[in-house]
Amino acid sequence: MLDYILGLAKQDKDYHLLLSLHLKLKHSQTDLNNLLQHYEGKRYEEAEGLAKAITERFPEHEFGWTILGAVLKQTGRLKQSLVAIQKSVQLIPQEAKAHYNLGLTLQELGRFIEAKACHEQAIKIDPNFAEAHYNLGNTLKELSRQKEAKFSYNLSLIHI
Repeated sequence: MLDYILGLAKQDKDYHLLLSLHLKLKHSQTDLNNLLQHYEGKRYEEAEGLAKAITERFPEHEFGWTILGAVLKQTGRLKQSLVAIQKSVQLIPQEAKAHYNLGLTLQELGRFIEAKACHEQAIKIDPNFAEAHYNLGNTLKELSRQKEAKFSYNLSLIHI
């Protein structure tokens, strides 16, 4: 994509504007790589700062919100992480993993009816998502729906 933009910049009268866009995208990719490295390295303070900066500069880019939600969750700030994870789901509603992560957070907050809906949505998007079936089972168990929970657990084993 960056090569495409640079190619356009050479042909276009707005060369400087397109070149600026190219440099911004290239810079943001570096930031995203650094963010992932900080998160995977469990350097949560650095990851949080960079995730916040990315979400401010690129509020429609889901990756910054996803990592911000994960960092806040890892550092015990569940309610704050919920907001970031919900934003991520808004930006990528077709992504099963985003709904799954939201469901897990809602489970941890004791909001089991909402968690159930999230896991069901994740399964609707990806019927073979074993972890979503398993956590739907956990949620159903918390809602005292043992037979349905057992069914979900069995489906999780089928899809491993």
